[in-house]
Amino acid sequence: MVSKTTINTTLLPNGLGDVLPEETLKRRQIINTIMDSFSRFGYADVSPPLVEYEDTLLADGPGAALADNTFRLMDPVTRRMLALRSDMTAQIARIATSRMGHLPRPLRLSYYGHVLRINPDPVNPERQLVQIGAELIGASTIHHDAEVATIALESLSRAGISQLSMDLNVPRLLDVLLADEASEDDATLRALREAVSRKDSAAAARLPHPQAKFIQMLLELPLNTMANAAQMLKDLPSDLPEMAKAMLGELAELAAVIAAAMPQIALTIDPLERRGFDYHQGVGFSIFTPGVRGELGRGGRYRTLAGSGNSDLSTGVTLYLERVLQATPSMDKSEKIYLAADYGLTVLVELTRAGHHAVMGAASSDDQAACQREAEAAGATHFYTSQGIQKI
Repeated sequence: MVSKTTINTTLLPNGLGDVLPEETLKRRQIINTIMDSFSRFGYADVSPPLVEYEDTLLADGPGAALADNTFRLMDPVTRRMLALRSDMTAQIARIATSRMGHLPRPLRLSYYGHVLRINPDPVNPERQLVQIGAELIGASTIHHDAEVATIALESLSRAGISQLSMDLNVPRLLDVLLADEASEDDATLRALREAVSRKDSAAAARLPHPQAKFIQMLLELPLNTMANAAQMLKDLPSDLPEMAKAMLGELAELAAVIAAAMPQIALTIDPLERRGFDYHQGVGFSIFTPGVRGELGRGGRYRTLAGSGNSDLSTGVTLYLERVLQATPSMDKSEKIYLAADYGLTVLVELTRAGHHAVMGAASSDDQAACQREAEAAGATHFYTSQGIQKI
């Protein structure tokens, strides 16, 4: 038995941490701003539970792709296995195809909440994260994809992030380019996939594969989206699979629509990027800003699946609050009024009803030194006095 005296009762598991008042306030303001922005575009807020039955949460679709990174526990009441969500997209898909399955499409939903993962991603050490997202259920066109990408960019702009860029990709393109070739165990295919993962265009070009030169061209595509997307379409090899041509055509079309709606956003294309797009189909996108390592958010098209067997082609975006926090400017210190104990709760309530933030101390108003210490400790910016409110 472990002695209680040997346990550090303040120690938390790796990747978990407390959020203290100043950051909590900033988090709340950012969440409110982004969710309000989603609402302005017609997205209705839903809030699924933190835990669901394992076979429901990890069903085919978005949930299954994250099964290996999901905590599980047993429900002591039903004795059934539960899963603690590691991503909220699967839950929104379940709601859309079951509880809201009778509503006309497209269906616009938004959400925010905590997720917990077994392993953190390479960029963030946190295992408990806050996701903020929007899903356009029943989205079947490039203009639907562009809508979701645009509202994500607009919501981040409203949160105070002035320099944003978006990288567009086609996560399943490489699979399509190699679909008619040899088995996945073929050494050439494995080497080609590894070269793409490392973005090593020279290594890809050296491999004896019919699409090697085209893959090299995609890996070396300059970061000037509109001009190079158009040129890329002109330079497509004649033997390219028709599905690959269609995917690249959608990529160019999406870039054009987003650029027209958000001309201030820097757009780039990286057609073969697929890291993090475990369940996406069609075009995907990632959002970046200078000074923050990793994406602020990621999104794209996917197919929802639910236990009922119903499915919708959908487009969604997930924003990662922890990274958004790094990109948003510091908040101005809000006004807070200190009042001495002898003014009483009646005055305190009146101040808050008038729209002020106020805190009551323990010292009497005739002990100015004690009041000063309490006001500083409380982070107050003003004093309440019999003559009115005075700046400290």
